[in-house]
Amino acid sequence: MNKLDVWVSLLMVVLYCLLKRWKRQPLAPGPPGYPIIGNLFDMPTKSSYLTFTEWAKKYDSEILNINVCGTNIVILNSLRLITELFDKRSAIYSSRPQFTMISDLMGWGFLFSSMPYDDHWRRRRRLFQRFFPASRASELQPQQRTHVRRLLPRLMDPKQNFAQSLRHFTGGVAITLAYGIDVKPANDPFIDVSERAISLLNQASAPGKYLVDIIPLLKYVPDWFPGAQFKRDAKEWRKVTMRFREAPFRATKRDMDMGVASPSYTATCLENINANTMQERLAREEEVKDTAAIFFGGGTDTTMSVLLTFMLAMTRYPSAQLKAQEELDKVVGPDRLPDFRDSPNLPYLNALLREVMRWHPTAPSAVPHSTTEDDICDGYFIPKGSIVIPNNWAVLQDANTYPNPTYFDPQRFLTSSGKLDPDVINPADVIFGFGRRACPGAHMARSTMFITAACILHTMSISWPSSERTRPSDVKFSDSLFPTLNHSPV
Repeated sequence: MNKLDVWVSLLMVVLYCLLKRWKRQPLAPGPPGYPIIGNLFDMPTKSSYLTFTEWAKKYDSEILNINVCGTNIVILNSLRLITELFDKRSAIYSSRPQFTMISDLMGWGFLFSSMPYDDHWRRRRRLFQRFFPASRASELQPQQRTHVRRLLPRLMDPKQNFAQSLRHFTGGVAITLAYGIDVKPANDPFIDVSERAISLLNQASAPGKYLVDIIPLLKYVPDWFPGAQFKRDAKEWRKVTMRFREAPFRATKRDMDMGVASPSYTATCLENINANTMQERLAREEEVKDTAAIFFGGGTDTTMSVLLTFMLAMTRYPSAQLKAQEELDKVVGPDRLPDFRDSPNLPYLNALLREVMRWHPTAPSAVPHSTTEDDICDGYFIPKGSIVIPNNWAVLQDANTYPNPTYFDPQRFLTSSGKLDPDVINPADVIFGFGRRACPGAHMARSTMFITAACILHTMSISWPSSERTRPSDVKFSDSLFPTLNHSPV
């Protein structure tokens, strides 16, 4: 092949690429960016879901597109688009973008909920689902009952901080099921390290907070280099992450060696490992360790966030609280606590919990997905490797689905005859994810929320402390992976 042939071939390749780019569909609308950095300065670092919702209104589009230093980001602001892409086209929308600060530097790469869509993720997902299928929900109820009964006296004790009591409760349920560990009544080291680890994860998960997530090569900057505070922070935070992952797992293995381990996810999985070599066994143990940790951390904070929001809603809307209590009095009576079997007969309480999840969802801007192929959606081009963010806030505040969305109204989920309305979208089906990346432990979280709320409302009334200077309307929500209240009344 002579030089002319080479140049002609190269020219044809260039022309083909340009023609393909020219013919492709346009990107979705969004704020205009700058050369090279794109929308770097437009990307919100706080309350991103509110900004995304405003952009959707401004550009009159359910789908938005921004570009941050070459990374394409797509925001979906309607349930129609989210289900179309994540459910119907799950083959190309089931992976996760990798964030350098969290995964590489802080050591959270073991979270299978954040892993790419590959064999590592599939093995962990299958392992988790094998032990916690929805069909086994009733087997977990005794542990949930036990922990709820421990929680109630703590909430009635004026010396106890109710938020800490809820964290102790949700952490206790999760660690018992995951590791078979019975937590201490106070200052439990496993609960404490979980709280610290998840708090640091939340700090680092804010979109656009760390430049290293946009320019991954920055992770190689020396710790002592000016501006490398993120490296120094990550080095210390990684130690907390490792304690969170390792400590309860080692405790369960130690109890198993001594023959005193309680039944748990970790113990059962370890007992059933079938490996031909020590290397294979160690690999399977790592999978058990990873899945137990995500259940412990996610099961603690997600459930706690919903329960904190529930408590706040009851102080703001006492009429809804009273109506739920009247229903409980009628169905359960004064001689016992509510039980899981009562749920079908408590439609208003179930509607109230749905409204709590809709009113302020635990994940207003959900964990992003990423695309493994080019795609077209509503006439807009979505490039391979795009980060795709489902804006749950926009979905759950959509006036077309939920009329007068800023108003707290459990009645919206009920028919005129007082039964749960199957035609109104259940917010739980939104906040627990979509498609192949939907939360596999959602049924456990929902049952814990129900039994806890039912027992609390049946045994006590919730009101704002008269000694507090602030009012319920002053409370602000944090913006993180697991949103919680910034101000917790004692």
